[in-house]
This record gives sequence, C-alpha cells and structure tokens, in this order.
Amino acid sequence: MGRLNRPLIAPSELETLTARFGPQPYHHAEVIGGSWWDEVRRSLDRRRGEVLLVVQRPRGDLLVHTKAFYPPEAYRLPTGGIGWAETAWEALHREMAEETGLPVQAAEWWGLITYALYPAADRRDLEATFVSFVFYVRTEGEPRPADPGEQIAAFRWVPPGTLPEIARRLESLDPPWRGWGAFRAVGHRFVWEHHQHRLTSTRVDSS
Repeated sequence: MGRLNRPLIAPSELETLTARFGPQPYHHAEVIGGSWWDEVRRSLDRRRGEVLLVVQRPRGDLLVHTKAFYPPEAYRLPTGGIGWAETAWEALHREMAEETGLPVQAAEWWGLITYALYPAADRRDLEATFVSFVFYVRTEGEPRPADPGEQIAAFRWVPPGTLPEIARRLESLDPPWRGWGAFRAVGHRFVWEHHQHRLTSTRVDSS
C-alpha cells in the first residue's frame, strides 16, 4: 500500500507509545545526503520511516552488523523500514525476525528522530523528510537473519561505549557514502546521549 497522503508520524501512534512507555527524547537532524538523497526520496513510496533497533543481550553487549555492499568496517545498529500500512511496533517485531532471527524478550520505545535531508547545502528547496522510531530490545542467542535479501555479511556484539566511535567512523566515510554515513551517525549519537546510563549499567535489568 503506497503513501497517498498519510503522515510519516501518526499522532495516535505517538500517543499510544507515550502512554505505554512514558515521554521519550526527540531529536531533529538536518543532513546533506549527497547522491544518497535520491534513494531516500524514492524509498518513501514503500516506507514512511524506519525502526532503529538497540539490541542488547544480558551481558550488556549491543548487536551491530554490516552488509555485503557497505564500505569496509562500516558496522552499525540494525534498522528496518516501516511500511505505510503498519505501525512502528509491528515493524519492530517483523524486522527483528527478518534481520536477526532473535526473539524479542522485551522491548521499549526509546525515542524519535526526524530528519530533513538535502542533496546539497545549496539545495534546501529539495527537502526529503524521514523518521526513525528508536526501540530498545532485550534478547538472547546468536543472530541468524531470515531474509537473504538484506545482504547482511556479518554481525558483532560490541560494548555500548563503542557507539560514539561507530558514529565517528560513519561520519568519516568517503564519497559516495558520506551522506549515508552522516545520516546513520545521528541515531548512534542519539542512543548514546540519551540512554548511556541504561546501556552501560553493569547488569541489564531482567525484570
């Protein structure tokens, strides 16, 4: 089902998430996407945004992955598209199954990021908007993606404290990946800035 005139963020969806998990942080980012901008614009025909998955196992490590076509060592937190006909909560569970094959033992909404994406600094008349719903997921086991179309090449479990370094590495990618890397870095900085204490606790709460 296509976009039609639907909003990227349904007010009722935010109300439901807030009622369940309480108010969460919000951030708006402006990113110069370069050649990647057009891909984002075209992707809005099939998705209205994405879920950003902060997947943590009991020992505290976070799951990151890379894909076959990424630049070397371009690992990042998993994400997955939100279709126009589904909620972010539904997309969270679908994408966890498709991208990791891991069970969702518990999940929490951790915030919202909106983006204004431009092809160049002097082309702010060509704005593409996008949104990331950030979810924290507790799980156990080793990832085994169910969808080969994702082209996931490798997974790693990393300490939460590596998130700022991952963001810096993404921001330093050479063209044509620079705009994509700048966009991806935003979510990693958001998670670290707003949820550092929870992620780095010596014991992940199992309640």
